[in-house]
Amino acid sequence: MQYRTGEVFPVGAVAALARRIGCPLGLDLAHAIGNVPLSLHDDGVDFAVWCSYKYLNAGPGAIAGAFVHERHHGNEELPRLAGWWGHRPDDRFAMPEDFRAAPGAEAWALSNPPILALAPLRVSLAIFREAGIGALREKSLALSGRLREEIVARFGERIEVLTPCSRPNAAARQLSLRVRAGA
Repeated sequence: MQYRTGEVFPVGAVAALARRIGCPLGLDLAHAIGNVPLSLHDDGVDFAVWCSYKYLNAGPGAIAGAFVHERHHGNEELPRLAGWWGHRPDDRFAMPEDFRAAPGAEAWALSNPPILALAPLRVSLAIFREAGIGALREKSLALSGRLREEIVARFGERIEVLTPCSRPNAAARQLSLRVRAGA
């Protein structure tokens, strides 16, 4: 999702194009996570990162998240910051001199997460799971659509709506606006 306009891009098509030309695809999903349905694995995204404070409702100081596609899980050649929590759990406490990556995306973990920052995120994710991202998406499209209608009706040409509406599901939960000069 483009943070300035709120446009949602077809991630699967972008990932397919990237794979076709041999380009690894990494995404910053700060404005998409918790906002639009995502299928990072199925879409073939190589890696992604995001914050949880905004659309996941975890608040200031909340932890970030990361996704690493499973096709990269065993690749020891990939650059990484080797943190203690990213070491294999079976001999992590032996503290060997060489780093041995944990299986899966856990290999990119650096440190232990702050417990007090995890608490609000855990509650928020439980609510997301219960409500379902599809239902949240449907409601957000209805609300932002209604807001768009009101802005156009009340302010006409004085305010430009930057968030696209020409493609179904092209808009996210945000509506980006520009006040026209002299309006």
